[in-house]
Amino acid sequence: MQKITKKQEIINKYEKEAKEKNCEEWFALGNTVRVPENKASHYFVERKVSEALSLLDKNTTRSSSVLEIGCSFGHMTPLLARNFDTLTALDISRTSVEIASKRLARYGFTNVNFLVDDAEELKNVPDSSFDIIFSFSTIRFCPNQEKALRAIHLKLRSNGIAVIDFPNRFSPWHLFIKAISGIRKHKHDNLYSEKQLAEIFSKCGFKVEKMKTFLFTTKRLPSIFLPLFKFIDFTFERIPLICKLGGIIIIKARKT
Repeated sequence: MQKITKKQEIINKYEKEAKEKNCEEWFALGNTVRVPENKASHYFVERKVSEALSLLDKNTTRSSSVLEIGCSFGHMTPLLARNFDTLTALDISRTSVEIASKRLARYGFTNVNFLVDDAEELKNVPDSSFDIIFSFSTIRFCPNQEKALRAIHLKLRSNGIAVIDFPNRFSPWHLFIKAISGIRKHKHDNLYSEKQLAEIFSKCGFKVEKMKTFLFTTKRLPSIFLPLFKFIDFTFERIPLICKLGGIIIIKARKT
């Protein structure tokens, strides 16, 4: 019997999740383009996209060529698409791409081109073709993160920007709270420090221009606690040293 590779395990996992949701009943939930999740999850997604957009160069325009790697069901995609004339979004799961495409079309988005592709390969997009590449909660799961970052570097135009997030290995959520809460760690997940990420990006040909650690709120938070955690985010993210315990590290890196 042939051994299943890490890559195939990942594809199988997300295909299974996507097929369970690929139905009219799920598409209709919430009656909005937003993926039907709780308020804490929507806040989590909005914060990530907001921070990512805030890192872009001041001269960024709506006509910039933009790619999103790891679009899943379209959690971040509509938030990004509202800021650009066109957006290319891709995922390794074919069914997830179908769901994202159907969902955005259902709510009138016509400026997103969806593709099936592997973050470590990016074979279906041309080299040196994007001004900006976003990726949220994706590169962390790649069996070979350096290969994925080198692929991203290859697809960026000269002086192009990559904005990518990673889980912070020093966050209490990742260190022990997640386990105490009974949440199993994703078997292919990887945690990072700011120092590790700076070294990896440099090795892959990038110049890291900005790095921020933020978000003490998790998307799994019961929504009743969201007002409290919004206050915690607002406060803790502004306190030196404490801010370094946030759950997410987001990086702006330039192709050199």
